[in-house]
Amino acid sequence: MPNKREIAHSRNSIKSRLKHHTHQRKSGMLPGTAIYTGDKHPKEISISRIDYNEQQFTEKTFTQNDTLPLQTNSDFITWINVNGLNIESLIEKIGGAFKLHNLIIEDILNVFQIPKADEYPENDLIYITLNEFYFDENTKLQRDQISLVLGGNYVLSFQEEEGDYFGVIRDRLRTAKGKIRKKDADYLVYVLIDAIVDSYYVILDHYANELDTIENDIFVAKNKNHLSRIHHVNKDLIYLRRSIAPLKEVIFRLMKEEIILIQPESKIFMRDVLDHVNQIVNQIDVDREYLSDLVQTNMANMNSHLNEIIKVLTLISTIFIPLTFIVGVYGMNFVNFPEIHTQNGYYVVWGVMIFITLIQFIIFKKKKWL
Repeated sequence: MPNKREIAHSRNSIKSRLKHHTHQRKSGMLPGTAIYTGDKHPKEISISRIDYNEQQFTEKTFTQNDTLPLQTNSDFITWINVNGLNIESLIEKIGGAFKLHNLIIEDILNVFQIPKADEYPENDLIYITLNEFYFDENTKLQRDQISLVLGGNYVLSFQEEEGDYFGVIRDRLRTAKGKIRKKDADYLVYVLIDAIVDSYYVILDHYANELDTIENDIFVAKNKNHLSRIHHVNKDLIYLRRSIAPLKEVIFRLMKEEIILIQPESKIFMRDVLDHVNQIVNQIDVDREYLSDLVQTNMANMNSHLNEIIKVLTLISTIFIPLTFIVGVYGMNFVNFPEIHTQNGYYVVWGVMIFITLIQFIIFKKKKWL
């Protein structure tokens, strides 16, 4: 059960990432309406098509202005990847060619979703949504939604903008490395999901290094308050957990026996992906517990620094209390003041004050207060 602070951070995180005007555009629309809700508008949408089997491989790239070959061949596995979702008519055209349900097209264009998997038995396909994370030039955490559609002999993938998330997979297909060219479309979906999940480790490594840096800074710069940095990391980790944890349910669903588009052998590989997701979620929880410890350490350091300041001020006050007393006594304006006419009284008073100060320093040193 999330605590109140986590809920508050999550709400703030979500608000900062959602664009209210896009949701206002969708308000009042019928279910299945194709409206892009994101804020990424590439000038040119790039589309790649790969057809392969164990012996053959072809790869072509297109833009939104080209004539797209959307027919499939039963002798090949077809993978079509679309980079850019801001032209709704293009997504609807691709969806129409592959007989995608209107709700699938709506979900592809509605980019503020948690991971999920929906089966459409009447169309013999599965729709999967998951998230990809990266850092921008200001080292701020950003998110892209990736949608996958698995059919009998094809896979469709949709990304908000061009990114090389699947570059390694394309290389494996080109070079026939591993077993990917020997498997069906469901294995390609597994490989795509696995690549995305593996990329989460890179994000967690960044935050692990950030936590180590914060810990070192806490002990090096004890007089600084590091709560703002800790709060920033904690907010990102909460957002990551909320975006990644539902992926466990997605994998569970794909592993069910009634999902016939995923073959038993691929379901075994899916189990490995599930293990990775569990490790990632657990690591996020560990990092957040570590953050709580850093908050306590930071507060302890701040209190220790404050105590040092108070200690110094107290010692200074202790030194000047007897001196102030002597000055106050001999500063009184009485007519009958025995020592007022002493010839060397001024030097005697100075000697007494210096003697008292030295005695105090010796006492403080012996007690290790200095």
